[in-house]
Amino acid sequence: MAKNNTKDIKRNKKGQFVARNKYSFPKGKSGNPSGYWNIKDSIGFQYKMLVKMTVDEFKQWIKNNPEKKRTIAQELAYQSVIQARKDLAYLKEVTDRTEGRASQSIDMTSGGEPIPLFDYVKKKK
Repeated sequence: MAKNNTKDIKRNKKGQFVARNKYSFPKGKSGNPSGYWNIKDSIGFQYKMLVKMTVDEFKQWIKNNPEKKRTIAQELAYQSVIQARKDLAYLKEVTDRTEGRASQSIDMTSGGEPIPLFDYVKKKK
């Protein structure tokens, strides 16, 4: 992961870069030349990874990934999974995000009468 040391970056009053610096990309180059984001950087990916682990693997993961190595997505997912083990609301949230929300049915009745699909069609006599 790149070091984010912004004290050497020069900006104008609007916050725009005024000169190239050691953190700039070469002229004409992008920081993401492929244009694709990495799914491993997403919180959802991290949730799914953590909830598939055994309890022992989960405990070992935190030891193997100290704060200096963890991304914010990993930290947020880890803390959410920890909280989900204690709190039903967090458990619902993590489950909804990893497994998808449970389907919900909608009851559309009109007092037992069929719902007319086409109001403009005249009834036969």
